[in-house]
Amino acid sequence: MGEEQTTRVHCMVAEVKQVNLEHLPNWEEKQMFKQFMEDHNTATFPSKKYYSLDAYYRRKLEKEIKRGYKKAGQTERTVFNDEEQRRQEMMRVREKQKEEEVEALKRSMQSGLAQAMKEQAQLREEMAYQYKIGNFEAAAAIQRRLDPDAAV
Repeated sequence: MGEEQTTRVHCMVAEVKQVNLEHLPNWEEKQMFKQFMEDHNTATFPSKKYYSLDAYYRRKLEKEIKRGYKKAGQTERTVFNDEEQRRQEMMRVREKQKEEEVEALKRSMQSGLAQAMKEQAQLREEMAYQYKIGNFEAAAAIQRRLDPDAAV
């Protein structure tokens, strides 16, 4: 019995017969399967859903998206590779942390740059004041501090 067929049997038994297959004895499970096969062969399932579960859920999702019940990114989980999903989730978390660290570094650099610019403006004002009062040595020292590469 294929996996899709097993899923259809479980789905139909659970919904239509209101029975959990896992709690049935083997002989009842076999009898339910015979009934399922009879319905399958004669195409007398109680709903179109049981002929193709994938197509049914896809149509149902498309209808919900059209109605606006779900966003396009929210789909029913069909792949159960937990290790791969966890690895991808951890990669996203690490990438987000790196982005946050870069942003924090940018902010700290900008605040440090702003502080340095404020200090330079204060030094220029101090240098201008020292020139005005005639203290050329102090003004020259401030000039060297502001621009160490320039010749005075």
